[in-house]
Amino acid sequence: MVRSLTLTKYIVLLGVIGLLIASLAGFVLATVETVKLVQYVIWHFADPELEIEEVYFIKLVDGFLVSTGLLVFGLGLFQIFIQPLNLPEALRFTTIGQLKATLANIIVLTLAVSFLTFVQEGEDAQTILLKGAGIAAVIIVLVLFARYGETEKH
Repeated sequence: MVRSLTLTKYIVLLGVIGLLIASLAGFVLATVETVKLVQYVIWHFADPELEIEEVYFIKLVDGFLVSTGLLVFGLGLFQIFIQPLNLPEALRFTTIGQLKATLANIIVLTLAVSFLTFVQEGEDAQTILLKGAGIAAVIIVLVLFARYGETEKH
């Protein structure tokens, strides 16, 4: 009975494989978007009316960041449930709390990019303020969770 229950840890492989596939898809998508943006800039470089907003480049970084987060989360689940991997110290996880804190940090950066998008789109000041306040509240909670959510090692 104990052996059967111990083997259930391999159910996590479904999540690991799913996260790795999602990460790969995210990297491909972010790369395609990068190529499109670079092509656009090159083809319109001589156009005096060319205006590329910085937020497009920040969105590219966000796409790669989220993809990296999926990869890190998949590797972390594997390390916690299956076996440790020979990875740099920053990518070694021993608890689910560490993984959740990493995810919280990625969400914070993604929310910041979302806010920059709202500002760049030129919405009215009241809408930007309300959205910013909501995003700030979520960011504060996530930062507190990431810092103080799990303090003990297992």
